[in-house]
Amino acid sequence: MMKRPARNKAKGFTLIEMTLALAMTLGIAATLIGLIQQQVSFVGLISRFKFLRDEAPQINTLMTTIINKADSYRIYANLTNAKGLTGAIQTGGRALRLRLQNPDGTTSHAIISFETQNGKYRLNYYNLNYGETTWPTTPSWTISSSPSMVNFDNSSGVLLITMTGPNGDEITYAGNPD
Repeated sequence: MMKRPARNKAKGFTLIEMTLALAMTLGIAATLIGLIQQQVSFVGLISRFKFLRDEAPQINTLMTTIINKADSYRIYANLTNAKGLTGAIQTGGRALRLRLQNPDGTTSHAIISFETQNGKYRLNYYNLNYGETTWPTTPSWTISSSPSMVNFDNSSGVLLITMTGPNGDEITYAGNPD
């Protein structure tokens, strides 16, 4: 019997199979890059509105609690005017003076003031208890250091507090003391 020469059975892929595999890999890589880019854009967008998402609801809760305890309020252009009870205004105020009725019938006063301290904007709370005659020079506490502007307004007969966040985002709270 005659022997046939052995065929060389090389193992590997054909050129068409290699092209198809490379095209699929490039397609998957392009899709992943698009998804990662979309995720980075979405996270950037979410972080730009951090003030509205995280801080604004907390400020709303705190301001609602404080203002609901007051029996009256007045708006002033700044903290100095609010402390001195001079020049009350209806719109464009940066300070809100509150009169608080204590359970024993006495009154206390508080001021919520938007001001600059050490080059930073702050929404501060000052408290003057019954019997005290001098306002503190430093705030009792800071409500928030995130807003870039706070405007107190009562031109419509309802107290409106408009806050502008660090990225220009704006929210308005409305309400009056009880």
